[in-house]
Amino acid sequence: MIKTPSVSRRLVLRTGLAGLAGGVGAAALAACGETQVVTKEVPVETTVIKEVPVEKIVRETEVREVPVEKIVTRQVDKIVTQTVEVQKVVEKVVTQTVEVEKVVEVEKIVEKVVEKIVEAAAERAPGIDIYNLDESVAIGAKPWDPKPGGEVSYMTFGNPTGFDPATWGGRSAEPAAVMYDLLYTYGKGNLIYPHLASDLPEPADDKLSWVIPLRNDVVFHDGEPFNADAAVFNFQRFLDPDLARGHVIRDVASMGSVEKVDDFKIRISTPQPQSPPSFLHSIAHQHTGMASPKAVTERGEAFSRDPVGTGPFKWSGVWEDDVKVVFDRNEDYNWGPSFLAHQGAPYPDRLRIQILGYNMTDNAAAFEAGEVDICLNWSFADYKRVSENAKYHVIGYAAPGMGQYMPLHTQLWPLDDLNVRKALLFGVDRRTVTVRANGGTAPLNISNLLVPGTIGRSAEAGQLYTYDVGIANQILDEAGYAKGEDGFRYASDGRRLEISYPDRGDPVVELFKLDVEKNLGIFVDIPKMDGATHREGASKGLYHTTWIGVAAPSGDVMYDRFHTASYGGANRSYSFFEYDGIPESATPNAKIDGLLEAARASFDAEEAKALWEEAELYLMENAVAIPLVHDYLPWLTNPDRIGGELFLGIDYLPFFGQFYSTQE
Repeated sequence: MIKTPSVSRRLVLRTGLAGLAGGVGAAALAACGETQVVTKEVPVETTVIKEVPVEKIVRETEVREVPVEKIVTRQVDKIVTQTVEVQKVVEKVVTQTVEVEKVVEVEKIVEKVVEKIVEAAAERAPGIDIYNLDESVAIGAKPWDPKPGGEVSYMTFGNPTGFDPATWGGRSAEPAAVMYDLLYTYGKGNLIYPHLASDLPEPADDKLSWVIPLRNDVVFHDGEPFNADAAVFNFQRFLDPDLARGHVIRDVASMGSVEKVDDFKIRISTPQPQSPPSFLHSIAHQHTGMASPKAVTERGEAFSRDPVGTGPFKWSGVWEDDVKVVFDRNEDYNWGPSFLAHQGAPYPDRLRIQILGYNMTDNAAAFEAGEVDICLNWSFADYKRVSENAKYHVIGYAAPGMGQYMPLHTQLWPLDDLNVRKALLFGVDRRTVTVRANGGTAPLNISNLLVPGTIGRSAEAGQLYTYDVGIANQILDEAGYAKGEDGFRYASDGRRLEISYPDRGDPVVELFKLDVEKNLGIFVDIPKMDGATHREGASKGLYHTTWIGVAAPSGDVMYDRFHTASYGGANRSYSFFEYDGIPESATPNAKIDGLLEAARASFDAEEAKALWEEAELYLMENAVAIPLVHDYLPWLTNPDRIGGELFLGIDYLPFFGQFYSTQE
């Protein structure tokens, strides 16, 4: 079954094409080519939001354990109210109004996109349900029918590095999200909802600080209250340069200080003005979970393996390295974000996170053997086999942001030569390289860092490089890299052109090696490597490239990947473009920093969009990465073992309290 999003004038007015064009919709836009829609701001009454048909809300909530009338009231009161509030905050930054006479034209474009979605999805993934990332999906397409008790299981790639939100790196986010809540979180429609915050933040008149109101009913797993003191304690740790911080660095990179306003309000200051979407995107990211100050203080370094948060599940004390991590139900939990189908404590007694590796065939076998109930798998042969078994349900999710791409280390020889980087962009056959990642079907390759449907995508950047082996080799010839008798290219000093691309199970690594060596005569070294070793080495700049992607609604996604303050830390920022060698410190007068900072600070939607377009064009002109493909990520689910809703949000992490066991 292929599910397509509903299209309405209200959807177009509220989000433009961004809500639809993410995921497979974006893939369809890629097939259609760039579409320019001229917009101008005109007033839009908030009653537009309240015109959402009640029957649509009923369909989205499906059947619950309480009367439908109650669900309808709750959904309308909470979800619609939050949507109006989000609009109030971002009305000066995100274009939400469309010239009335243009709406019909836009809806015609959207109708064509929907047709392309059906065609592309049917061709690429028969039997797999494909959704945009802003939707929730009923596992097994079954009605909500929970029963308490039992165990459900998820998975993660590799052993976690620890559960301290301030210090973790690697793949700790999946199991950590079980235990920790954020102040704000992405919800349905790719909108930001309050979570441990009680409302949206209020910016100061000078746009240099934000007052955040907090809930007054939240309790940590150890019984300690969550309040302003707890929030300040956590953010001070996130901002502490003397702490060996992990991924959280990128989320607080643009923050300056935090202080208590009263018992349930805090103020976060920023050195530069920040637009509401940029500020909220940083604070709604997966790494800023709230930990118990008492537990952190008393347990010290041991806290990383003995954590305490506020989330729907709490630490059980069971962590078998490279095997599993187990969590118990938090019976007190009653503060999930308003858009979730299930409010209150989770139904299962336990949640088990099975620790798997990067061998997708082994992972699929573990799933089919019942070792894990939900499993991310990107090997087409494996998830296609699973999808053809009526017992299972494969769900594909895609998103706006940056597609799968290969960052190029711009300061490591030979990629410190722009000629070599440009030769790679001209000489890599994206279709050949990505055919494995796309399962042998027609891949939806991209020529931009940003995929279609992402605010701030540059059409000009996508025209810079086309697949042309002749041009690629001409560039290398003119740069003085001649081919030797062995068929590989050498510099004038006798060094062979080599690229290191560690093989940690990426689906494109072997094909990339074959393609680059055959087309360009550049040797590609692909040493086998585990994920933790690779992340540590890549952060230090030891390798030339890797294979990554990241989701986000706008060009601000480039900030933590290419702002020079992101390099040298655990940020998966590996291009080192304009980097001066000082880890986690901005390079003075770096042009890319100026563009990204200006876009983040802009309170004008069109200005921010233009700055992101300029930043992407600048990065592509300097060949900082090889864009590959915009693809969905498939989740294998077993409805005989697990039920509920799968909603992943912009970070591809589920809300674990929405699962229940279906095992007898």
